Amino acid sequence: MVSEKPAGAVPGLLEELRVLLDRELAGEDGIIVTTQYPFQQRRLPPDRPVVWLGVEKIAAAGSCFSPWMGEEENGSGSSALLGREVELTVRMEILHRQDGSVCHRIFGELCQALLLAEGRPQVRELGCGPAAFDREAGAFRLVCRGSLRAVLRRSREERPLTKIIIKKEEKTP
Repeated sequence: MVSEKPAGAVPGLLEELRVLLDRELAGEDGIIVTTQYPFQQRRLPPDRPVVWLGVEKIAAAGSCFSPWMGEEENGSGSSALLGREVELTVRMEILHRQDGSVCHRIFGELCQALLLAEGRPQVRELGCGPAAFDREAGAFRLVCRGSLRAVLRRSREERPLTKIIIKKEEKTP
């Protein structure tokens, strides 16, 4: 039996983004949003667009306190919050078998979701190139990029502070 490794901070962010876009882009088109790459290359649905999400680049912002971000109270004491503020470049590929203009329309919907939806990320920039037919995928492909700010965090349990000892150090002349 193979046990699955729990998702880390970066895959967790990507999954949150997938869930947001899946919710916001749900409609008549039946858009599939996935982080699985490559998405079934030749087995793309004939009439449903696919949006693939992946991390292209991460830049960590510096901080004099990094990675410490503060304390978080819980029922049994406090936890140290550790993490980093990052700028994440997300690559989004929109694929559709029949029409390249559908890819551009979906990019517009994707921008609207990333900029206006409740629970949206901090978007700094969105852009795309031209749609082109990809023979290997058998579909029109539009490559898009988005620059997002995020905080990767984890918490570490701390034992409660029970006593403090202060000692005076005597200096000998």
